[in-house]
Amino acid sequence: MNPELSNKQYTEESLLNSTAVSAVNQRASEPKVERVLRWFEKKGNNLVGEKIITSISLEDLQKLFGISSENPMYDCYSVESSEQIDYLQNLLNFEFDTKSYEYFVECDNGE
Repeated sequence: MNPELSNKQYTEESLLNSTAVSAVNQRASEPKVERVLRWFEKKGNNLVGEKIITSISLEDLQKLFGISSENPMYDCYSVESSEQIDYLQNLLNFEFDTKSYEYFVECDNGE
């Protein structure tokens, strides 16, 4: 205990420190994931390619796909709407070929 702090200051400082530690522990316990855009042949369903998505937040992805903010999006999501295609093309600087391929946003273990 810092002798220069009053009990009230010490309690507030301890509370702030324990809250910060708790937040760090919570983030550390959350699974590390990476989002990946994958595309597959329409005929044959073979994986053709993939791009890791690093420059979009989970919140923005949830909005783009109309997913609840409580859903961590660990599943596979088909990229279908023109809004989704346009957004991801611009974000990834990548041209989609929707006539030949089907596109999905997937979640991989990031460790």
